Amino acid sequence: MAPSYREDGYLIIQPGSQNTLVRFGLEDSLSPPAYSIPTKVYKPSLESPFYTIVPPAVDEPSKLEELTVHPIVKGEIVDVDGMNFLLKAILKSILKDRPLILLNNIALLLVQTSARWSNASIESITQYVFETLQLNAFAIVPSALASMFAYGSYANACVIDVGYQKTEITPIVDYQVFVPGSKVLDLGGQFINERLARLLPDLTSAQIETLKKSSIFESLSAEDAKNSFFGTDALTEKNADQDGVFDVAAIVTSDKSTREILAEQEKQKKGKKHVQKVKQNSELERNKFVDDDGNLIEVGKERFQGSAELIDSIARTVYKSLLQVTDPKRRQECYDALVLVGQTSHIKGFRERLFYKLYEDYSVGPEFKNSKGVAPANAAQSAFRNESGSLAKELMIAQVPKHLKFVTKPEYFSEWKKLGFEDCSFLGGEILSKQIFGTSSNSEMFLSREDYQKKGPMGIWHVKL
Repeated sequence: MAPSYREDGYLIIQPGSQNTLVRFGLEDSLSPPAYSIPTKVYKPSLESPFYTIVPPAVDEPSKLEELTVHPIVKGEIVDVDGMNFLLKAILKSILKDRPLILLNNIALLLVQTSARWSNASIESITQYVFETLQLNAFAIVPSALASMFAYGSYANACVIDVGYQKTEITPIVDYQVFVPGSKVLDLGGQFINERLARLLPDLTSAQIETLKKSSIFESLSAEDAKNSFFGTDALTEKNADQDGVFDVAAIVTSDKSTREILAEQEKQKKGKKHVQKVKQNSELERNKFVDDDGNLIEVGKERFQGSAELIDSIARTVYKSLLQVTDPKRRQECYDALVLVGQTSHIKGFRERLFYKLYEDYSVGPEFKNSKGVAPANAAQSAFRNESGSLAKELMIAQVPKHLKFVTKPEYFSEWKKLGFEDCSFLGGEILSKQIFGTSSNSEMFLSREDYQKKGPMGIWHVKL
């Protein structure tokens, strides 16, 4: 039986296409990653088989780019040797800062950030961990599963991970990744940057990235866009009767309780009589942001554009993904536990617009009403209009989703609340590492050196996670 490991010896690494998150040793509060480093290494020369973590001295930036190795591209490990070297560099850095730590006491958990990691790459990493790094305990967990555990324990869920160059849709069925339903969409945050670059050709790529991350960049739903400065109803005053109307989508997608939202709206309504209303971003014709060099840049309606096509594509892919879950009950439960992660999902209004798109295009249920009090028409409902009453009723019972919901963020991870939950798969990795390495009775959940000596790199597929 494999031994258990102390929490101060857990090494958690989450390598993404752009950045790699690292933490060595867990705290009671499950803190955010201690380090975020670029996922890239260098070669001393084009002919060299070796790697270095330090950029080589070159005269021209173009030469440095030629010597730069990005081990992960669009989620796929394209240079496994470079990936292994990055793991080695991380471990050496940790040992340098903590010279009294023994390799025997370190348990490595690697968060697999994409379904595109090949079996050969995973086996190569496994071999490297035991034979070169000389560690004695190793486990790999899918980031989708880790994200789900960060939000709570859901038997059936759907994780939507919006990355830089791709988006992954992963159904979770009976606490396991449902591989037949996993989909990868080759669109991500970079796609928004490309759209903004066309709309704002005078801005640099760095300024466009800063704009996308700023508070003035929003993704507006159709109704919000209509009521914005640029919408057809922008100059129409609201009737007094509309004060009692509230946005159901805001409640469904918000992390706050319904009571908190309604209390805030009541407070705002009372305050209108005494305080002059500050215009929202969507009510302004132009707004400003500050770039990395401190320059104040003003933009117009472009700050509301660029994300629509990405959101539409994600909604279609979610629907296609969950169609593979043949059990209607489990499929509906997946729609009721949507988990949205990834840095791109941080964009204001992104989650709300995705919610509207999923509901309007694919829901067959009448439960949801928009802020006008009218249930939106959708293609799924219209398909039953010409059916006989009894047959249509039977078919509607079997159809899903009748409703859908994004899972709210847990309140008990105080440090993560400040940082944001976009990288919550790392938090899930911390939670799972306690279960995997914490007791000797869970030794089947990781690959030990003893098992590796018996089964070799393929032993990683025998781990019961």
